[in-house]
Amino acid sequence: MRANLPGSVPNLTDEVVAAAAAGSELETARVVDALSQQSRLMVAARLSTSPARMSAVDDVAQAAILGLTSSLARLENQTVRGLKAYFSSIVAHKVVDFLRQQPKAGAGGKPVSLDSTVSGFSEPGPLWQLLSDSGTSPISAADRADQIMRLMTELGKLKPEHREVITMAFFDQLPSGEIAQRLNVSRAAAAMLLVRAIKALRRNMTGSSELH
Repeated sequence: MRANLPGSVPNLTDEVVAAAAAGSELETARVVDALSQQSRLMVAARLSTSPARMSAVDDVAQAAILGLTSSLARLENQTVRGLKAYFSSIVAHKVVDFLRQQPKAGAGGKPVSLDSTVSGFSEPGPLWQLLSDSGTSPISAADRADQIMRLMTELGKLKPEHREVITMAFFDQLPSGEIAQRLNVSRAAAAMLLVRAIKALRRNMTGSSELH
């Protein structure tokens, strides 16, 4: 399963992560800078089922970054791969904490414009390439904003297990072994679930589940 398709977190190496965990302020700043944009996508993917709550993406993402910096010294696997897994857990917990504090569905809250919420995000890269008819990502900023708005909207409509595996694979950028462990299934089962999830998302967005 190509769950690590997006590649490494930009500008990070195992040495940088280890130095940050050891207390280096300079390398901690590099970790924060590398994860800041990705953290917003990780949070948005998890909040995509409720457009009314998407306005909280920045706040929850910032809480996740603060949670990471305050606990980096406890990072056991001091590598880029270990950092991804650790930060994924932090983001997931921060989203759960946020949702617990919110009124139940229908108890208030006005929907916000997904367009304004996601327009500043970078493009989802490999995931969009798998979903698009051409297998390529749009070039213009307007097209990128539109593609992510569509992606987040349709992601929120998927079955929970499909949304979860796509989030971990493409937004958290976790390797297949970590995803299988999180789901408590074999790697083969995780791979099959990811393929089904991508096909379901592509079918919703393009009308075809065929993958390039």
